[in-house]
Amino acid sequence: MSSILVNGKTIPSVTVKKNNLSGQFQKTPLILSFPHSGSNYPDDFDTNPELTFEVLDFPGDKYVDELYSKSLELDLISIHANFPRTYIDVNRNQHNIDTSMLEKSTEWYGRVHPAGVETGTTLFWSKTKEIYDIYSRKLNHDELKHRLASCFIPYHQKLNFEIHQLYQNHGCAYVLDCHSMTQFDGKKRGRKERPQIDIGTRNGESCSKEYSECVADCFSDLGYDVTINGRFVGGEIILRYGWPEIDQHILQVEIRRDLYMNEENREKSDQFEKMQDDCGNALIRIKEYIKTKSNN
Repeated sequence: MSSILVNGKTIPSVTVKKNNLSGQFQKTPLILSFPHSGSNYPDDFDTNPELTFEVLDFPGDKYVDELYSKSLELDLISIHANFPRTYIDVNRNQHNIDTSMLEKSTEWYGRVHPAGVETGTTLFWSKTKEIYDIYSRKLNHDELKHRLASCFIPYHQKLNFEIHQLYQNHGCAYVLDCHSMTQFDGKKRGRKERPQIDIGTRNGESCSKEYSECVADCFSDLGYDVTINGRFVGGEIILRYGWPEIDQHILQVEIRRDLYMNEENREKSDQFEKMQDDCGNALIRIKEYIKTKSNN
């Protein structure tokens, strides 16, 4: 089992949650993915000591896994990263490396195809809130490769395994990749207010139109302002696992954080339970849609 060391204790780096109420295999071919909700900060992270926890934690999708807690009751599988996205971001490409972060920029063993260097949002994040440096040091090759081996690879192995199992049993698979987003865009996009819910499908390439419209309708019927590919089209997970051509569908759901939490102090707001109930109700409808589709 792959693990991380947190406060001197070893914990799994990735957790798969399932009730197995259905018996031998899950009746509904739906998986929930939580790549950015991890709240356990590894002992070897060694971040800039001048950063407050609230600033360091700002990029994470805090509480998103709790919003969909009804998934267990509904007998659905979910995959959880237990580490923060700033430690290593499993929704980035493995080759998305900012070599300026390394002690020796030429020592990286793999390919280098950086994206997001300016904003500090590569595979290993270098900035938080766009302006604060996460590290006051250079990182070495071995520690970053260790993060890949102990966190990145296990997350994708487990997600791929569970998708494959559903596909083998049902001839199709659906994934709900669960995220959150800030209320306003970053500086480069003019600080515009974002929609309340945004569905990412790589502009229709990662899932059927019917699936994306189902998810969008579930939230819009609950009174939310919903867009499809309005702000985010989806990251590495969508690219890697979204293949509607073979009936393997995945989309990314972004929920605006001010709907359920205070973005600055990282605390739940008095609207949290409502958002949690709404996510649960949406999940019920999504499950019914997929169950019907897979039985046809």
